[in-house]
Amino acid sequence: MRPIAIAGGVAAAGAVGSLAWLARHRAAWTVLLTSRIPAHHVYWRERGAADPEAVLYVALGDSAALGLGASTPERGYVGIVAAEIARITGHRVRVRNLAIDGATCAVVLADELHRIPKATAVVCTIDVGANDVWSFEGSRFRDEFDRICASLPPGAIVADLPSFSPLPIGGRVRAANRIVHEVVAAHGLVLAPLNASTRRGGPVIAIRNAAGDLFHPNDRGHHVWAEAFLPAVRERLASTTTPQL
Repeated sequence: MRPIAIAGGVAAAGAVGSLAWLARHRAAWTVLLTSRIPAHHVYWRERGAADPEAVLYVALGDSAALGLGASTPERGYVGIVAAEIARITGHRVRVRNLAIDGATCAVVLADELHRIPKATAVVCTIDVGANDVWSFEGSRFRDEFDRICASLPPGAIVADLPSFSPLPIGGRVRAANRIVHEVVAAHGLVLAPLNASTRRGGPVIAIRNAAGDLFHPNDRGHHVWAEAFLPAVRERLASTTTPQL
């Protein structure tokens, strides 16, 4: 056997081995993160308890809004946004986090929107659509996203889809985000440029900012997500009258 052929075989075997290791690594992390979901729900249920001295922040979305991938729920992007609201307003923040792990647009429509509190929130944020790209169909996505935006409070801050740069789904993400941008503008809501924030730095930074499943953001990644929301959050608070307690 020629040396080149031997080298090629070794390289191929190494690549197959690396892919197998990566698959096992991701699977193990998926199990780990899934096991953390109940604790995240408990944390946010406690943060949503009635508090007459607190201002209200409502968050909707999927597992990212729950803070999955972060080392603790409060280090997720919703927790970071809540801390900034507290800093700016000088009040405690009651967080009604309505997010559901694995949520698609259909899940938000069926199981989240009707739970938005009647009390006026100083800030309302939502991230949704990441779980829709796996079976993306443009007309259905537009219809569902339009109905979501029609039901959100005025001034709600809506993220577009993150970049997913390590994964080969860029075409579907771009198609979904064209719809997101058009629908958000049509309803007069505020866009959080999550895709631009998570695309910055390319695949290497995306992997660095991802949890071990290479899907959810880790602590660094959640800070990037929060930075996509925070300019709009600060502008919202600057234009809002003193919170009613």
